[in-house]
Amino acid sequence: MTLYDSLSRTFAGIQYVWLGISIFLLVLLLLSRTKIFRNALSQERYTKREYIIFTVIFTILGLCGTFWNFRTPGGIMTFRAVPIMLSGFIGGPIVGTITGLIVGINRIFILQTATAPINGGLSILQGIAAGLLSPQIKKHSSQRWMWALFYSIGIEIVYWLFYALLTWPYAYINTKDLLSLVVPIIVTNTPAVALFIGVLEATTRQQDSEKTETAKTAFNSANMLIQTIHDEAHGFDFSKTPRIITTALPHLIWSAIITNDNVFISTNYKNPRNQSQGDAETSILLLQKTLPSMPHLLQLRIEGKTKTICRIFASNPTDTPLSKTDKEFLNGTARIIELIHEHEELKKEKLLLQEAEIRALQAQINPHFLYNTLNTINFYVRSDPDIARNLLKYLSDYFRHTLNNPSKMILLSEEIYDITCYVELERARFSDRLQIEYRIPLEKMKKIQIPPLLLQPLVENAIIHGILKKPEGGKIIVGLHEHPHLYKIFVADTGVGIPQDKLGKLLTSHKRRDNIGLINVHQRLLSIFGEKSRLHIISRTGKGTVVYIIIPKEGEHDNTDNTAN
Repeated sequence: MTLYDSLSRTFAGIQYVWLGISIFLLVLLLLSRTKIFRNALSQERYTKREYIIFTVIFTILGLCGTFWNFRTPGGIMTFRAVPIMLSGFIGGPIVGTITGLIVGINRIFILQTATAPINGGLSILQGIAAGLLSPQIKKHSSQRWMWALFYSIGIEIVYWLFYALLTWPYAYINTKDLLSLVVPIIVTNTPAVALFIGVLEATTRQQDSEKTETAKTAFNSANMLIQTIHDEAHGFDFSKTPRIITTALPHLIWSAIITNDNVFISTNYKNPRNQSQGDAETSILLLQKTLPSMPHLLQLRIEGKTKTICRIFASNPTDTPLSKTDKEFLNGTARIIELIHEHEELKKEKLLLQEAEIRALQAQINPHFLYNTLNTINFYVRSDPDIARNLLKYLSDYFRHTLNNPSKMILLSEEIYDITCYVELERARFSDRLQIEYRIPLEKMKKIQIPPLLLQPLVENAIIHGILKKPEGGKIIVGLHEHPHLYKIFVADTGVGIPQDKLGKLLTSHKRRDNIGLINVHQRLLSIFGEKSRLHIISRTGKGTVVYIIIPKEGEHDNTDNTAN
């Protein structure tokens, strides 16, 4: 056989084997889209089911690689080494060993040649070697295909070195024929292995990128939705939701939300065709408040406990159905809106509960205080009618203030006047035993706003449980310290103080009658101004008590009404 004939025969073999490899790679390309193969390069351990699937697939492909052969002067050219090495690189030692064992034994008995036992035995060793090298490939975070190429070339070279050694001196005598077999096999098989690993790597990278992008979009949208809560003083603003959806899913041409018969629409037209479709669909939506279900259009109804919260609509171009990812994202958005609505409802319920507690506090005015005050007024009616008239005015104003709307913010000056009314009524009974001093600038009283009944319960508590328990009485100071970003408002008394063992129990949830006012003030501060504005109590037995609260300067306003939120 001439050199030309030999080369022609060799190239014909390469073409034939590559045809088989191409079919083999096509099958593997289809398999690479499955979940088990997409995760193959990132997994180190598999389930029994996954081990069986890998073994069966690569064994079948290895057997096909043996039957798809081409005879050359140097021997039989096949591509069975490709699935054997891939079984080890992907499935690890177990899959590689079993696949190599089955395909190797098949090679021994199916293609009965003089070197069949050698080829079969070396195929088994190929599977074992590839399995042992699997961790070395998977430990790399990128360019695994390059390492697969490197290791597969190494395995093939070792394979043929052992083949030459075991077939000596035949290999030496027929060196040219052997090279005409070995070189094409290495040139065809090893790139095929690297190519499939590269495809898997690219698929995994694309999947990770899609997951990252989806997660990023979801988090950004959730952040925008949640941020809406903080931006709006009156609760969640549904009008912003469509813009958030079209921003997160830019391929949508429009989205809308319907709540309380209000329709909010955000459009994202990219061409006149989009606009024509979008205008038609949104016009129907505005008229009928609904649209029929279609592959490119999704309608989601968000239900509350007692009524429908809202309905979300999203539309793609008519020739582009909504993907599973789009639907999952929109369902996730609906769930977030549902949770936000529940949060808003819970907040309203909490405010209503607090208001009810304040109403209860207002209704629980100590009957002894009222009885004693009326007796005192009755006494002054006879002895000093002018004082009696003043006391009646104080009592009237005090009751009027305590019946204020609990959710409405008031000026600090109004709260101070209520304290003055209360203290003057008590001073009418106890005279010089009770002294009070205000250390708050007048201009601050007219600017700072606080919830009603915030300081009066503190003053009442100081009088009843502090000052009046001392025979000589004492003094109360209501004051204010200004800081760069907040005000500290305090009520200090020179009463008997609070024992340390009782100090830590004053603000517990067990609302005894003698501390319900303190607990109520404490919880309202937490709800309205946050943790930093909680009630702070400092006391020394026999010396007195200081109770202070922190009001952020956002609570300072020009003389206007505001709602506590």
